Amino acid sequence: MDVVATRVDERLIHGQVMASWSKRLQLTHIVVVDDQIAKDDFMKTVLSMSAPAGMQIDILSVKAAADALKTDESPAHTMLLFKKISAALELARELKGGSAEMTELNLGNLGSVPGRVQVTKNIFLSEEERTQIRELQGLGVSVFLQMLYTDPKVPIDDVL
Repeated sequence: MDVVATRVDERLIHGQVMASWSKRLQLTHIVVVDDQIAKDDFMKTVLSMSAPAGMQIDILSVKAAADALKTDESPAHTMLLFKKISAALELARELKGGSAEMTELNLGNLGSVPGRVQVTKNIFLSEEERTQIRELQGLGVSVFLQMLYTDPKVPIDDVL
């Protein structure tokens, strides 16, 4: 698969991803990477129904996503979509050193919950998530903020 975007957005497949990102990037495939959702048949159905007709949706565990990325040579324009930074970090570790290595991660929306501190209007991070971001950077992943495709990319170091 041709990964054209990797994004953390707690809302997962929603209007913004479908309207802005999928059209601009000509996405034909979205892979939701989340161990819990991959085991939840109801959520898998809900997410699959949220996508427009013709969009292939796969909901995979981190391990299954890593395996697919290492072997799938299809030309499908694909977005990897994560609910949590921890899943992106785990996948980056799995892919490190291979041909499908993760090189960038867009933080799109992480809401306010106990233990998180506001960084920008749409990004709230816990100390653990900040540590995960630093580890991602250590793995060579460029982490940035970009809510909409038309917004400028803001390096994470500019807001931390």
